[in-house]
Amino acid sequence: MNRFLTLLAFIVLASSAYATPAACISESMDNYLVLPGGSCTINGLTFNGWSYASATVAANHVLVTPVTTPGLEGFNFNASWAATTPNDSEDSTIGFTASGASFTDLHLFLLGSATGTGTANVTETYCFNHAVNGCPAGPTNGGQISVTNPPPNFSDIVFMSPQASISVLKDIGVSAGPGAPGVISGATISQVTNQFSNSPEPLSFVLLGTGLLGLGLLRKRIKL
Repeated sequence: MNRFLTLLAFIVLASSAYATPAACISESMDNYLVLPGGSCTINGLTFNGWSYASATVAANHVLVTPVTTPGLEGFNFNASWAATTPNDSEDSTIGFTASGASFTDLHLFLLGSATGTGTANVTETYCFNHAVNGCPAGPTNGGQISVTNPPPNFSDIVFMSPQASISVLKDIGVSAGPGAPGVISGATISQVTNQFSNSPEPLSFVLLGTGLLGLGLLRKRIKL
């Protein structure tokens, strides 16, 4: 009986170690900022440490949609970031941390337009295994990628040695520029996409294998 209780306790501990927060769902940024426990998951990956700042586009006007492609998880951020009159501009930041896998690529995409002297751009600062603020200096600890229009550079990617977690901070900016006589100038960004190429952590397989082994032993014990 004691051996049975010990085995049952071991299975419970293994299962709780493998437990994860609720799944990320499509909802506005203001809801992501107050997630229960500060975290949500996509295919076993954990996303937390959410932040958003903007003087012009409210958090409840930014739609966050999870990208659930296995091995290339991430998010689409949709809003109307726009500058339509000379010298008009908008600037917003989005930050979060991805963890729970061996990350090897970081992808950034922009859906936006610019006319005349207008510009649209997203610059993303990233840091491995540390918050972006206070990230240790050096290319092995982090860096930046960016997408712009003009020139039409709508995607960027960085490759890295496997990392357990990546913190990112996106600076989303649009500017109409000074304008010019008879020329319509402006810029808009309607979507920013972040995705992370990854492979599962070995620990995940260990925990899953331990749980399955425990269930097999428990079933054998019950039959006896």
